[in-house]
Amino acid sequence: MVFSSYVFIFVFMPLVLLGFYQLPRLISSGGRLRTAQNLLLIAASLVFYGYYNVYYLFIIVASILVNYVLALAMQRFDLSRPAFAKALFILGILFNVFLIGYFKYYDFFIENVNFIFRSSFALKHLLLPLGISFFTFQQLSFLVSVYKKDEKVEGFISYCIFVLFFPQLVAGPIVLYSEMIPQFNDQSRSRFNADNMASGIYMFCIGLFKKAVIADTLALFVDNGFAQSSLGMAAAWAASLSYTLQIYFDFSGYSDMAIGLGRMFNISIPYNFLSPYKSDSFSELWRRWHITLGRALSTYIYIPLGGSRRGRARTFLNTFLTFFISGLWHGAAWTFVLWGSLHGLFVALEKSFPRLLSKPPRWLRIACTFILVNALWVLFRAESFPQAAMVYRGMLSFTNLDLSQIAALVLDNSFDFPTAVDIAYLFSLLAVLLFVVFRCKNSRQRLETFSCNGKTLAFTVFLFCFSVLHLSRESIFIYFNF
Repeated sequence: MVFSSYVFIFVFMPLVLLGFYQLPRLISSGGRLRTAQNLLLIAASLVFYGYYNVYYLFIIVASILVNYVLALAMQRFDLSRPAFAKALFILGILFNVFLIGYFKYYDFFIENVNFIFRSSFALKHLLLPLGISFFTFQQLSFLVSVYKKDEKVEGFISYCIFVLFFPQLVAGPIVLYSEMIPQFNDQSRSRFNADNMASGIYMFCIGLFKKAVIADTLALFVDNGFAQSSLGMAAAWAASLSYTLQIYFDFSGYSDMAIGLGRMFNISIPYNFLSPYKSDSFSELWRRWHITLGRALSTYIYIPLGGSRRGRARTFLNTFLTFFISGLWHGAAWTFVLWGSLHGLFVALEKSFPRLLSKPPRWLRIACTFILVNALWVLFRAESFPQAAMVYRGMLSFTNLDLSQIAALVLDNSFDFPTAVDIAYLFSLLAVLLFVVFRCKNSRQRLETFSCNGKTLAFTVFLFCFSVLHLSRESIFIYFNF
């Protein structure tokens, strides 16, 4: 189920909220009430996850059962049989790696084996379960925390709501047990809170507008641009910038909607996205983009590798390996691996030459970082290296401006405007969105200054109504694929 869909907005979300806040009228005991509300959220989350494909439920339920049993056994035998606890921990790591490896990387592995050895092993063309990278990584981090004694395993209901809570189930953020479970156990959060509901709806509508109106509009330009056999310079830059902005508003929109939904249930979900394109370096970019993934990669990969404690050369290598893994985590294709590796290379260079790279003025560093990030997003979006090369050739075709190709990017089979109108429309839209990205307040800043007044109400109603008009072109969030 997608947040930006009729069934979610007008059926699923109202019913779950109504049931959640009707339970206090039926159950007076605080402990029993919180348990009942958590069970309701678990059931709703299973419906949400299995809406498009019920077979997804068998995978996620099996993952939860195995990880919970292993974590509970590790905790039980931690003191009496530490060697056995360590064996269980290794088993848990292998189970999760196998789960994600089988569904996400089996065909990728076989394709490369067939290419290298000229073999002909059959591909399975497995259907990738939604958000498998997210809920697997989240449970892996929990196993590590339990093994290191940073977390304690509580009841099965608590563990289920930790993994399944639908606002962050399929695209993050990758939350910690310790930052979520105390909230789900807090009896003061079981009652309706008007302030949280108002600010939650406000955030949800901002995110809905970003996704349904902005990101899905840009998706048309991106799909048309990357489908061409060749692009001139204007069209190539328009296509690449459109994707850079599409993924920004798509992921930012999802993050806002997740935070808003959490607030409706009196739950604070961590911010996962804070104006990353305002960064003046790749290092800063990754402190602002997918913040919880960066936290997880740093905690479970970069630091165990040695971090920056073993000299410049080892820091360079550790940084590169961490981003290499990040690229592979995002997708089973060499384009993703190269994308992640190049990000790692730039971050490593920044750590190696901090003084030299900090000399230019900040505005110039921001501009250079954005241009490089925009170029690397081409790899992320491209379905193959030849497709990426086609876009790159266009971006560097200084003698082939070919403004007429802009019409091909804007074409939606509904309206056929003159080329001049298409050019003005596309570049004006990109200019406005770039201004919003670089000069306007982000959602966190808006939420911090939120006030439930007439002006805010009118703004929220406008965003909601305008977004609903665009829901007929429903599409999944980009990060659902990871």
